[in-house]
Amino acid sequence: MDREILHITIPAFPIALARVVHSHLRGRPVAVAPLNSERALIQCASHEAVSDGVHPGTSIFQARKTCPSLIVIAPDPHLSAKGSQGLMELSSEYTPVVEPGAGRVFLDVTASRRLFGPARDVAARLEKSIASRLSLEAMAGTGINKLVSRVAADVMEEPGVYDVFHGAERYFLAPFPVSVLPGVGESRQALLFRDLNLQVVEQVASLSVPQLRLAVGPFAPLLHDRACGIDRSPVQPPRMSTEIVEEGLLDQEENDDAVLLCELLRLVEGCGVRLRRMGKGARKIALSVMYADGVAEQGKKILPEPVSLDLLLLHEVEELFFATCKRRQRVRGLRLTCDQVAEQAGQMDLFTAMTQQSLCKKQSDLQSTLDALREKHGNEIVRWGKGVAAHRERVTLSEKIAAWDAEANKYMTVTKQ
Repeated sequence: MDREILHITIPAFPIALARVVHSHLRGRPVAVAPLNSERALIQCASHEAVSDGVHPGTSIFQARKTCPSLIVIAPDPHLSAKGSQGLMELSSEYTPVVEPGAGRVFLDVTASRRLFGPARDVAARLEKSIASRLSLEAMAGTGINKLVSRVAADVMEEPGVYDVFHGAERYFLAPFPVSVLPGVGESRQALLFRDLNLQVVEQVASLSVPQLRLAVGPFAPLLHDRACGIDRSPVQPPRMSTEIVEEGLLDQEENDDAVLLCELLRLVEGCGVRLRRMGKGARKIALSVMYADGVAEQGKKILPEPVSLDLLLLHEVEELFFATCKRRQRVRGLRLTCDQVAEQAGQMDLFTAMTQQSLCKKQSDLQSTLDALREKHGNEIVRWGKGVAAHRERVTLSEKIAAWDAEANKYMTVTKQ
């Protein structure tokens, strides 16, 4: 039985999401790029910006010279994650076989055809759902495989459904440039044009595999299949991950270490309690620091043994934080990942000092007591001193600022009288 593959794509996905939140961006040339330097490269550009000559890969300085009315916004990973999650949830209503991507999803609706109809009907319903529930304009392509459905959706200029009939895959791909085929980048495209004068897919499909092997080598059989519209790759749903991730966005952008370490402690507590419930520890930690200008930095660290206790994990994460966060820029958010989750050693080390063993036993007992209290009375019933101290310091500073403002307003009132 022929497969029914559906591909949904949202052009300029980060900009489309930003326009849902900020209405003043609609209908105006917009680009996404880190705001740390005028030499930063454009990551994504809207249709209006592309029409004015702005393309991904150009610098912000050059883009603003080309399009003076260009609006450059910083990447928003949190908003992109929420948009991708919403797109995934809507797609999962029609089939469990969904492969997500950056602003695009593949759906294999072969098994659910009797329930929801052919792929073109599912595409029409899903497109309307995305427009009504997410306020996003989606392009849909359907076909017998992922290659054909992807190209069909990408060539759409207006929201709609492009249905490629079964058996017409080769004729559909024939007039497109060779670059639409997966695996044909700029270097390989230049090679095909220079050696064999191949510019469109039809010319590649008309050659034999031995002829193509002269130009691309072992890639020739796969390239020939793709030029003929043959793609055997399955739709792959996300695999189960052993990573434990905690992420937080600050209420306001900060560069105060005390406030940042307080937020870091909250992430550590979240990861730690999940690890302990699994009865495992983390051997690898990764910390991502997201700055206010859209730049993100990541640091990684391998631990000598699996760790799940809050204080031990916090000690390692603090060292990683000071090694990673070195920019003089306010921090917008933090993301902590615990990976290589493994069973914690049940047998104590024979050559470890008794004082160290007793200390680890005390920390473990203390952690178990804290977990029991929090589970019964809530997470705020007891907190580590570091988090409380940072919270008090921040509150005290805010109270001082409020007092200063009150004194200044009082003085200005007396002066006016």
